[in-house]
Amino acid sequence: MNSKQLSIPTLAALVAAAASVAGSLYLSLGLGLIACPLCFYQRTFAFAVLGVLLIGVFTRARESNCVNLMALVPTIGGGVVAAFHTYLDMSGKLICPKGLFDVGSTAQQSLASFVLILICLMPALVIDVRKKSVSIGAIAFATILGAASAYGCIVSSPAPSMPPVEKRPLMCYPAPKTETGSLN
Repeated sequence: MNSKQLSIPTLAALVAAAASVAGSLYLSLGLGLIACPLCFYQRTFAFAVLGVLLIGVFTRARESNCVNLMALVPTIGGGVVAAFHTYLDMSGKLICPKGLFDVGSTAQQSLASFVLILICLMPALVIDVRKKSVSIGAIAFATILGAASAYGCIVSSPAPSMPPVEKRPLMCYPAPKTETGSLN
């Protein structure tokens, strides 16, 4: 494989990112779900991954051999936000609507999509390291940058408010308070 070709794992990550974005848009546009701030952050990261990979696949940017590294930053960022969102959902602090086909919640499906993209990117990054076009240090820096971006999103995210009763099934909302006044 010459340096101008992208690896099959990169193309698989592109397909996974496209499916993630399509699923996210279908949840909002097709099913009428309302995205909470954490959902919006995850969607933004998914669009960033898709954008980087589309540019990398369809332009001469692929010649830089850094496409996978650049896609790693928003993949990590989105994955960390999705993991936090799933934690809130699973711990009962936030109630999220059902995902596509009623399989898990929207937060869980988002986490699964970022994990899938990461699984596709890892072999591509291994190939890049073996070709000496990307260093382990660069991968570590990209991972830290993605995690720091996610941290910024999480700490700046407004607390979800209780939506009107007629909207509750359509969006994430805080779990009802217990007798002690704290969240579950």
